[in-house]
Amino acid sequence: MKYFNILLSVALGLLGASSSLADFTLIRPGVAISEGASIHETFWRSPVGSGGPFDEIGLHLYQQPLVAPKLNLLYLPGTNMNGELSVMDEDHNLWLYLAARGVNVYTLDYRTHAIPNTKTGDFEFMRQWGIEQFVDDVTVAIDFINSSSPRLPLFVAGFSRGVSYAYAVSGRRELAGLIALDGSFKTHQPQPFDIASALNRLDQSGEYVNILSRSRGWENRQQLMRLAWQDPEGPGLTERYESIGEQLTDTLYRAWGKGGLANPVDGISSITVLARTMENYDRFFPAIQDIQGRSLASQLNDPATLLDDHFGSMQIPILYFGATNLGAENLMNGIYSASRSGSRDVTINVLENHGHLDVLVGNRVRELVFGVTIEWLLSRLPVQAEPAGLEGA
Repeated sequence: MKYFNILLSVALGLLGASSSLADFTLIRPGVAISEGASIHETFWRSPVGSGGPFDEIGLHLYQQPLVAPKLNLLYLPGTNMNGELSVMDEDHNLWLYLAARGVNVYTLDYRTHAIPNTKTGDFEFMRQWGIEQFVDDVTVAIDFINSSSPRLPLFVAGFSRGVSYAYAVSGRRELAGLIALDGSFKTHQPQPFDIASALNRLDQSGEYVNILSRSRGWENRQQLMRLAWQDPEGPGLTERYESIGEQLTDTLYRAWGKGGLANPVDGISSITVLARTMENYDRFFPAIQDIQGRSLASQLNDPATLLDDHFGSMQIPILYFGATNLGAENLMNGIYSASRSGSRDVTINVLENHGHLDVLVGNRVRELVFGVTIEWLLSRLPVQAEPAGLEGA
């Protein structure tokens, strides 16, 4: 019965049922993100899916209200991330950088953001929170954006896991382009994968949720992040480290192999910026998406889903950024996904000695990522929407 429910939800999503049920409520009208700031934030929420207690998404809009925008961009965060501002300067925040140059930047809160980080107990509801359902939610957001400003071209950007959602949704709605920030959709060396067996093992285990910092503990993690950005020279939490900044620097540098997650050791990123970014993470994420994602990536057209039927015949421009420190496999998967998409307009950018998070908040992203992105966006606007006065990247 569980498998039937999943197939039914996929079919309903492809028919647009989720979109028709969406009801965005304005929670916070456009207000300055800080005192005297020119960029304002507007925030909506909408129920999605079956209407469970956490079946809700949020949508943020960052814009300059006195500047006529020429394009919309929907940003899809990575795992455990959300659409709320944490880092508040445009040197380390792509949303603010683009918004300051006349782009309407929308960012999405996944359903996971609606779950209190203190929740305990039953997480079986996450068994139904598959990739298809999250892509349904992205489609709901796209329809709302297009209905709000139908004359503006819409681009989609994703980071990490958000890249796979961006590729999937491009088969459902017309988009002006796709920006992939250190993420992929397909693997360049596919391996056979038995998804049915993997799903059966998931059901037998009952472990439907991935919990961030399960071993360290959520409170300890948050304390480490908070202390590191507030006072990096303060004492470490153990005698091994002279300062809290040194402790987090070593922890993040070794987390996914040397510099794979981030590379503050070589000065590629700042530990205070990394800590502020990571303190804002959500604690829980559905484990089923790891299984579905592996199946989706392992073949050009996964017969278990319709999410990738368009892959290989995509027509939209694609801009890709990839970090080298996460390993050759990760980098090659991102390049392969873009180059085998079917698009004839693919731009590849490789960031040497950068870790995964460095692509977003590294010390040189204004030059290496943000400036490249705004130029790429403006150069791919429809002729009739040629921007005026948006230079200054």
